[in-house]
Amino acid sequence: RFVQQRQGIQMARHLGGRVAAFSSAPESPPGGPTPMTGQVAWVVGGAGVIGRGICRGLLKAGATVIVNSSSPKRLEQLRQDLGSPAALIAIHGTMRPASAKDTVEEAMKLTNSQLNHVIAHSGVRWWAPSQQGGARDCEDALQGGARDCEEDLHHGGKGLEQDLMEFSERASLLPALHYAAAQLLLPHLKNTPGSSFTLVTGGAGEQSSIEAQVNAYGVWGLAAALREQFSGSSVRVSEVRVTLKIDRSVRERALDPRARPLTADLGELCAGLAASSSGDSVGLHTLDTMEHVLRLWAKFPCPAVAEVPQPLWSWQQAAGGIPKAA
Repeated sequence: RFVQQRQGIQMARHLGGRVAAFSSAPESPPGGPTPMTGQVAWVVGGAGVIGRGICRGLLKAGATVIVNSSSPKRLEQLRQDLGSPAALIAIHGTMRPASAKDTVEEAMKLTNSQLNHVIAHSGVRWWAPSQQGGARDCEDALQGGARDCEEDLHHGGKGLEQDLMEFSERASLLPALHYAAAQLLLPHLKNTPGSSFTLVTGGAGEQSSIEAQVNAYGVWGLAAALREQFSGSSVRVSEVRVTLKIDRSVRERALDPRARPLTADLGELCAGLAASSSGDSVGLHTLDTMEHVLRLWAKFPCPAVAEVPQPLWSWQQAAGGIPKAA
């Protein structure tokens, strides 16, 4: 059911495949962020472009990272891209409502039910339609050979040409996925001191399709409701809303180059929010400009515990190393 890379299996071998306990986190250095050593973080949708950056940030902070995907091939690619870290636990499973419970049970067996942080971002790059009808998620589109799972729905979709039942199904895809993640994972965080639940959401955008707009606003509403419901609780609930363009064209990258991919800064920012003990980490954080990214990146610095290579995605290798996610 689950896929673990070799080092992770060796780490748990003495307990028959389970991880008994994680060492307690070291004290924070004076004036610095708290290392996440001994903590477990789950990145929902971590096998995508944005998710890989988040996984890298958490690994750098010292956390053990759970990531799930319906594609074993993408999990293996993720492991290779991140330098085969021992602290990566890869689960072959999805957080879609019909299968989410099984996925969570498999992961919790491996950590003896320990979970400190959740970063739920799945679907920021949006969804693609199935060739056989209905809808499928971004993971399935990429697994089937698509280069960009956003293109159809985000920039066009079917609009008013689809029938009411089809629209009803597609309009609730992202809220349902994020609701399943919150419903199943938040109970594991309630009794964990210093725990956090962060939703990383995407902007609706001017050129988004009807379905993309409805899904984006649906997730925003869910995030707002969760922030209100858990206000003052032991779980720090926050939303990072990314309205910056993630997937820029070669021309855009040439005209406005970035020192490194935006996904790397976003990943370290998410790790910094999770590692922070500040009450300022809760709430809504909107990333409209690179200035906003850098300001929050400096306010919530990522602890530097482990060396993790900056991933060079497989499509970058095919393009001669040009960072498409920059």
